Amino acid sequence: MTAPGNWRYVYASVPGVAHLSDGSECQDACAVRPLSGAGTDSLLLLVVADGAGSAARGGTGAELACETFLRECELRLPGITPANWTPALAETLLERVRAALAQEAATAEVPIRDFACTLLGAAVAADHALVLQIGDGAIVIGADEYYRPVFWPQTGQYVNETRFVTDSDAAVHLECVVLAETVAEIALLTDGLQTLALHYQHQQAHTPFFRPMFHQLRAQTEPGSSELLTNALARFLASPAVNERTHDDKTLILATRLSPLTPGIAPTMTADTPAVTHMTSDPDPDSAASGREDSGDAAS
Repeated sequence: MTAPGNWRYVYASVPGVAHLSDGSECQDACAVRPLSGAGTDSLLLLVVADGAGSAARGGTGAELACETFLRECELRLPGITPANWTPALAETLLERVRAALAQEAATAEVPIRDFACTLLGAAVAADHALVLQIGDGAIVIGADEYYRPVFWPQTGQYVNETRFVTDSDAAVHLECVVLAETVAEIALLTDGLQTLALHYQHQQAHTPFFRPMFHQLRAQTEPGSSELLTNALARFLASPAVNERTHDDKTLILATRLSPLTPGIAPTMTADTPAVTHMTSDPDPDSAASGREDSGDAAS
């Protein structure tokens, strides 16, 4: 494993078929920010949000939710040792995001519901991680042979309904956990990728979706984000093979601090790998998407 602060990451949000057809913008938002400084453990902050399709300003709400989450983490986390993180901290972060959305709604003189969005966030230190979620989408952690969702996507009372940060009972439905373990790799995604990345029958992550992309990311030698991989990820998410399987906006964050030479990890792919999703300048979206069609099998 590389040094705790030596994260490599890639992230992108692209509009779905429905929004492309009517010329509207992507309602998803995402961000990644490393955080380090004097007296501060190296941290990686990650966040995604999905604006509600029924909300007039859902995309704006998603962007503001991500910005506020990062800002509040920057203000609060440096003063707390990761071993002392608690779920109460996640509750405070949610409160601050809700307050920012409420202020934006008051300024615009519209209901806060107009800014409805989901929120999935994580702060990852050397040997601890704070993870929170409200709404659908998923946060997946692990390495190589086994990836797992921290929480299962939230649903509401009816099919295709979920929870939002702006709900009056949002705090009740907030899921949060402090993991006292080393998170070597982490992915955050919005619901547009759920059918590709998750096994619903067994409530597992679909490892063949994640493994090839993480292998490519591990091979990046410099810390931070690669423009080459970012562009390749965006092309993959917008590819016909993916759009044939989901019409929603799609967001994906991938982050690793593993080296491609880490013992026990074989970064090469074989011909029978279910989803060969190399993130190169010319990704193969057909292979990636087709590897998820048999959702009844357990993840390999």
